[in-house]
Amino acid sequence: RRAFQFYYERNLQKYMYAETYQFIDYLLRDNQPLRELFEADYSFINEPLAELYGYDDIDGLQLRKVKAQDANRRGLLGHASILTVTANGIDTSPVIRGVWMLENIFGTPPSPPPPDVQPFDPDTRGAVSLRDQLEKHRSNATCYECHRKIDPHGFALETFDPIGRWRDSYKDKLPIDSAGKLADGSTFNSISEYRQVLLTREDQITRAIASKLLSLGSGRRMEAGDRRELDRIVSLQQSEGQGFKNLVESLVVSDIFTRK
Repeated sequence: RRAFQFYYERNLQKYMYAETYQFIDYLLRDNQPLRELFEADYSFINEPLAELYGYDDIDGLQLRKVKAQDANRRGLLGHASILTVTANGIDTSPVIRGVWMLENIFGTPPSPPPPDVQPFDPDTRGAVSLRDQLEKHRSNATCYECHRKIDPHGFALETFDPIGRWRDSYKDKLPIDSAGKLADGSTFNSISEYRQVLLTREDQITRAIASKLLSLGSGRRMEAGDRRELDRIVSLQQSEGQGFKNLVESLVVSDIFTRK
């Protein structure tokens, strides 16, 4: 608690939630393209969040639309809410953040680890960084297949601490390496480059969001029989360059939703 005293003193949990809520509400009401989830150069913040983000000249507790003063804060991945909820309150974990990305952004949740495999069970003596520890962990053949898909997404976000502050190094002064190579061969060296990779996967991300919203709206998981309708919705979204509001409208008139 002492390490993140600012979080408690400034009631950041409340404002973090409000920022993301207002951001999504704006994208929906203004029918912004889904790409804005990752490349929006604005958000809705107040003075406490501005202090957290290192922004200048923002006073008061009222949230207002503000242009990003730091390119690393573009879109949802720069929101402290996301970065905090994917940490454990003490430190960050590329695994937790990577799993969150796969589940919520890409719609491809990894399989749970085998019951006989404990976290970081392989010998990590001599490891000098979190990346080194995970590399040793991945040397276990049982762990490798999932971790090569999970870890790079998490490393892209490592330059944000457990409450979403920017950092260039860990507490022990070791520099943070946020580079990664995804399972499809795409590479990046920073959070900004990682965002560009996400923008090349717009169809997959649109499908994941549509599937999530339909699951929430219908009260069930999407199944193989829903694939054709999801394909139609995603195709319509992309071919006509529609926005977030259009996507929601397509979902609520779909067979999946109307026949729930």
